[in-house]
Amino acid sequence: MFDYLKKVIEQIRQISASVDDYKKLSPSGAMPVVAKVNAALKLINAKNFDEAEELLLETDELYPENEVVLQSLGNLYEIRKDFEKAAKYFQKALNHNPIKRELFLRLGYAQLSAKQNEAACKTFEKAKNVFKLDSDVITGYGMALYRLKKYDEARSEFVKAFSLDARNLNALFLSSTVDVMFGDYERAETRLSLLVKLAPNTAHLYEYAKLKKLKGDFDLALALAARSFESNKNFLPAYILLAEIYHSRFEPDKALEWLQKAEDAELFDVSLYMARANICMFTEDFATALTSYRKVLEFEQDKSTDMKILVCEIMLGRLEGKEEAVSAMLEGVEEDECEERKSIAYMLKGVWEYKTDNFTAAEESFRKALQITLKLPVVYYFLAKIYQAQGEGYKAEKYFNLDIEKYPYHYSSHKDYIEYLINAGNFEEARFKIKKALKLFPDNTELENLLFYTGFRLVEAATPEYNVKELLKLAEKLEENATFLYADEKNILLEKIRGLE
Repeated sequence: MFDYLKKVIEQIRQISASVDDYKKLSPSGAMPVVAKVNAALKLINAKNFDEAEELLLETDELYPENEVVLQSLGNLYEIRKDFEKAAKYFQKALNHNPIKRELFLRLGYAQLSAKQNEAACKTFEKAKNVFKLDSDVITGYGMALYRLKKYDEARSEFVKAFSLDARNLNALFLSSTVDVMFGDYERAETRLSLLVKLAPNTAHLYEYAKLKKLKGDFDLALALAARSFESNKNFLPAYILLAEIYHSRFEPDKALEWLQKAEDAELFDVSLYMARANICMFTEDFATALTSYRKVLEFEQDKSTDMKILVCEIMLGRLEGKEEAVSAMLEGVEEDECEERKSIAYMLKGVWEYKTDNFTAAEESFRKALQITLKLPVVYYFLAKIYQAQGEGYKAEKYFNLDIEKYPYHYSSHKDYIEYLINAGNFEEARFKIKKALKLFPDNTELENLLFYTGFRLVEAATPEYNVKELLKLAEKLEENATFLYADEKNILLEKIRGLE
């Protein structure tokens, strides 16, 4: 979701820390080129970047191929985040001074920032040949390998860089992120816990919180995530991580609260709206999810988001005119190499077929979605409903149970499963499920009414352990709230008590 590698590049380069670095390029002197560079640096200090650029380009024309001018142009474009131009001028400067460490580093990181990953890899390889034991150069090479998805090689370089210089915490940090990627959580924890002790900054605390979330230690993950933006209240990833942790704890209201706090702090970003949309989709608040996904499209166009919008509209019952849109979205799905997008496509097809009563096709699509990812508990619910409609009781119960296991707070699954058991005459099992559900949804009047009804049916069946007085007490509680639905059944129980008296 977030390009943390870019943040680390920023950290290592330390471009924006001070313009003082640039002054080293052009010490005071009488040479005209030095005077012009110094004048440009003053403009940069005053943030008059356009004038500084104009002056430096004029100087480059007057004194072509001057290393100081070329590097100053590279520095300027670096500040302006025009990394392609920065890389161009750093390369020209390096051609004049092919053994200057700083130029290698600046060129390599500019190329990484410009997503010229192959070029960056070659730059750092050349630098390694000149500066064989330089920890920063080796870290840069590891980052280029990381970008090229050569993760195992990248981790080796990061470890080597840290072994050469124990102060190179960036190398230790990056090696821990690869550890997490490979599922080596214990090694990652060793490294991240050390980083948090040595330098408890935003990035280290945040990544450690992410790891704790992955390991299911939500309490510590929450504490670390909260600490990660103590010194930077505008660190949006921490807000989103806190939302994700609460969502993982099945506390969607608290999750959405953190997203709202981010929005209140005016941290508007595509990741914020995507996080809200995904949580609302998961909790079946399709109207809010739909609004949020549409907001996402204001930032970036993506087929996956378009498909999720269609899912929301279909789940809201807006079926008219959607068949062609669904067909268009599903075109080429079998050849799609993106697994996540593929699973969403199968989900979309399954939802469409389910809502149009084509259960066989819906089952096939939902099963294909589950083959890609098991993180779709609602799919289990749809399969349960399909098997229920087809009269396959064993399978229906299996998938209701799977859905509730994966997402205990999926109320629709609890309610529909209980009603299925009641319709099947299995009142004792239904009553057991109601009591479990009430622990998750206390004082839910719908469930309490069903609790009364199943108790009534068991009393009617002469099951002795069900206390009639307890049932009547429950009925009175519901009557006080004007939510009681079984007045006739209550009267039958009253007659039974009179008969016993």
